[in-house]
Amino acid sequence: MKSFKNLNAVYLKIWVALNERNNNMMNSLRDEVGRLFIISFGVFLFVLFFQPFPLDALDYNNRLLYVTGFGLIIFAAACIALIILPVAIPKWFNVKNEWENGPPIQLSLVLLVITVTAFLFYIRWVGQVQLSLYIMFKAFLVCLLPIVALTSMYKTRSMEREIEVLQEHNMQYMSRIRDMENAAKVEEIDIFPDNTDKKISLRIKDVVLIRSADNYIEFYSLKNDSLDKKLIRGTLKNIELQLAKFKDLIRCHRTSIVNKEHVEKLIRSYSGYSLKVRFLEEKIPVSRHSLKLVKEALQIPE
Repeated sequence: MKSFKNLNAVYLKIWVALNERNNNMMNSLRDEVGRLFIISFGVFLFVLFFQPFPLDALDYNNRLLYVTGFGLIIFAAACIALIILPVAIPKWFNVKNEWENGPPIQLSLVLLVITVTAFLFYIRWVGQVQLSLYIMFKAFLVCLLPIVALTSMYKTRSMEREIEVLQEHNMQYMSRIRDMENAAKVEEIDIFPDNTDKKISLRIKDVVLIRSADNYIEFYSLKNDSLDKKLIRGTLKNIELQLAKFKDLIRCHRTSIVNKEHVEKLIRSYSGYSLKVRFLEEKIPVSRHSLKLVKEALQIPE
């Protein structure tokens, strides 16, 4: 049964991969056909307005149909040269990598040869125009326009993708810079003892333990990578009110406030719970009333 489930999972992964590949191919094909249609329509408008080939022998309606034929020739030839041939003969053409700077040279030459040849036959047998070197030269230039336009489109798309990648990288770098700036910020607090204007300034990240001792408060903080102790007169309740906005400092006992960033682990023993705090040899007790708060702060499941 287990092997059967594994086999189903493998089949599912293969099906998802094939489906994603087919979707990508269909999207790519649709984009390619859209580009070719736009270019063909552009050739139609160019021939219609600039009239590089003689149209005097045709009336208005036939002239419009005649000009439409040039656009259809470009579209059909481009589909053959840029879509069908790379799929039918992949070894001859670079179809594995996307065309960042336009179609490969060999495909561009194939497209040019097909369109020029088709244009000349079309002008001679449909338009009933005698061919000359001048008309052949103009046919060559008109057939060169789709290749130039395709190359420009591919380069524009490549530049847009590069811009998107650069924007993503820029966002990532800016996010890292903001994270580093936030990490570099050091929150400081001024502690005011009871009934006095004197104060002590401490960096929150350096505070390890705040503990009451009779009518005094002991502050254990880091200074030059060693533990420093300050003693001030006051009550822990007053200090707790001043530290209320700092979420890293948690009241774990009626006598103690610890910095969760320096807590190594929560210890359970027969006598209750306690905290192993970095830089302190003694364990800091945890009261039953504060246990839930301590576990939430340390992200310890119930």
